Amino acid sequence: MSAALEVESLGFSFDGRRPVLRGVSFRLEPGDSLAVLGANGSGKSTLLWCILGLLKARGVVRLFGEPRTRRSLARIGVVFQNPEDQLFMPRLVEDLSLTLLNRGHPPHEAAEAALRALESAGLGHAANSPASQLSLGQRKRAAIAAALICRPELLVLDEPTAELDGRSARLLREHLKSLPVAKLIATHDLGLAREVCPRVLLLEDGAVLAEGPAAEILSDSALLERAGLI
Repeated sequence: MSAALEVESLGFSFDGRRPVLRGVSFRLEPGDSLAVLGANGSGKSTLLWCILGLLKARGVVRLFGEPRTRRSLARIGVVFQNPEDQLFMPRLVEDLSLTLLNRGHPPHEAAEAALRALESAGLGHAANSPASQLSLGQRKRAAIAAALICRPELLVLDEPTAELDGRSARLLREHLKSLPVAKLIATHDLGLAREVCPRVLLLEDGAVLAEGPAAEILSDSALLERAGLI
C-alpha cells in the first residue's frame, strides 16, 4: 500500500537566500498520525503550505503514491489555524455544505451530510447559527467537521489547539484522537502530540532535528529544550 504522504528533500526560502526549510524528508502511512513539532519560526506551518502546494518548494511531494495533483489533493482535508478562514457563511450548515455543493452534490444531499458531520462533532444544535456565535473551541471543531465532510484520507491541521483554554484543548484532543483518518498536525502543544500522534517529527530552524516514536522523543528533555519547546 502506498504511503498517504511522502516528502523528500523539501527546501524553501521566501527571499531566495535564507532557507526556511532545509532538506525535510519523512513518510506518513495511511491511518497514521504524525505531529510536526517545533518552536515558533521553526518552519512548521511553512512545511504544511509547501506540502499542499500553496508555496512552491524544491524537492518531492507524493500523495497516495502519486505526484501532487488536483485529484490527489481532493483526498486531503485541511484545517487552518484560524477557523474564520473556513467558516464565513450565514449558517454553520452552509459552511459545511459548501464544499459538497462545489463538487456537484445536490443541495439536499449536501445539507444532510453537513448536519450529520455537525452532529458527529457535537455541534448539531448550532447548525443554523453563524460560526461567530460559537466559542473558539466550537469553531475549531466545526472547521474540522468541514474538512472531513468529503471523507478525506489525510487530514492536515495547523496549530489546532492554539489559543484554546485547557478544557477546550482537551475536548479537541479527544475529538482528534477519535478520528480514524491519517493526520499531519503542526503544533507546539506537547500534550496534543503525546495523546494523538504515535510519531513525532521535530524541526529546528527548518531542518529535521529528530523523528521517531512520540513517547521516546517527548521524554527527551534535552532534545525538547534544544528545540525550544520547554
